[in-house]
Amino acid sequence: MQWFKHHNNFRNSPAMKHVEAQMGDVGVAAVYRLYEVFTERFGANSDFTGSLTLSAPFSEQWLASEILRRPWDEENNRFGDAPKVADLLFFLGVCETARIVTLERVVDGITKVDTATGEHVETGENKTWVTVTIPGFAALADEYATNKSNRLKKSLALETTR
Repeated sequence: MQWFKHHNNFRNSPAMKHVEAQMGDVGVAAVYRLYEVFTERFGANSDFTGSLTLSAPFSEQWLASEILRRPWDEENNRFGDAPKVADLLFFLGVCETARIVTLERVVDGITKVDTATGEHVETGENKTWVTVTIPGFAALADEYATNKSNRLKKSLALETTR
């Protein structure tokens, strides 16, 4: 488990007030879950860059299911359908406007592997790849996580004992 800091008044920041105005409590909760997902993903290998390209296995649908919750369907007394990618993209757009995240979009051609030759073949279709970054994410690591990361990065191969 990696520990990260957030300001005690984060919920009252202009960015979070913007998210709340656009999406209500659902959006605010999703921002906190987004931070938790990034903490889990980047703390696992001490990579605190805070950037995630949405591609398999960490796809748009994966992130939507991680941070957006299914609404309660009162009429049928059950949870509604799984969150849609469109809901995630709307949420990320709101966060980008609030400067909670930055989004980089790259349009690239889709290829498929030819089963006979094993070569990648262009399909003629394009896909927009989205990279989500939480600015200043590395600075949110607490002292313990930062020290642990620095120890892991330090090479023991070059050390000598005297």
